[in-house]
Amino acid sequence: MFCEYCGAENPDDATFCRGCGKRLNAMQTKNEKNMITALIISFILPGLGITYAGNLKTGIALFIVSMICHVIGLGVPLFRVFAIIVWAVALYLTYVEVENANGNENPNIKEDFKGLSTGNKIGVLILVLIIALALSGSLMATLSPHHDTSSNVNHDYSPSPSSSSDLGSSSSSSSSGSSERYSSSSNGRDVESHYEGEYGSADTHGTVYDDGSVESHQTGHTDYGDYKVDSYMDSNGNLHGTVDMGGRTYYVDY
Repeated sequence: MFCEYCGAENPDDATFCRGCGKRLNAMQTKNEKNMITALIISFILPGLGITYAGNLKTGIALFIVSMICHVIGLGVPLFRVFAIIVWAVALYLTYVEVENANGNENPNIKEDFKGLSTGNKIGVLILVLIIALALSGSLMATLSPHHDTSSNVNHDYSPSPSSSSDLGSSSSSSSSGSSERYSSSSNGRDVESHYEGEYGSADTHGTVYDDGSVESHQTGHTDYGDYKVDSYMDSNGNLHGTVDMGGRTYYVDY
């Protein structure tokens, strides 16, 4: 038979558990539910340990809720937190249901923990640590700001040194066999530029301020569609702005 406190297997005629030392209930039989087995099942598949303990309705309900939270959590991070909470609740209810199934109508998890062997105590503490780490990780991922990086738009706003010109003038350059054209002009601290190439075109205008910060606005066209970039780089080199492309807005904050 199995001990109702620590799950250790004992001879049928044993009086005290050889795992935790507690007195064994004379009514225990081999048909009683094993706590360790039930917890392992619920650890892998939340809720099914409750079904193993005999509460079919609650176990299946928790399993379905857990699966729904996991699926929705693929798109909504908050539901990942809900899934972990359901997982933790399922483990606790598994403990309660197994205790009830084995004849203990008033289970006390604190007292039962004290009666566990050192090895089982370590196992329980590791399980609690895993749950705590998973829950805190999901909370941090949910609460931290997210930047949509599904699209990366890279643009070189400046001409190469060989094609640059003095402020107040405009220039254009083209290499042999190349259809690319770049021109720019400057009026004080306001700068404008135009680029045309094989893969698209872009118009940029911006302002350089006395503190070294730069404001820039660009509209352009590529083979992938039109886009618009509004950006601002402060005097510390931090970049802030938005990119509009394909009907979506992407935020940049570095």
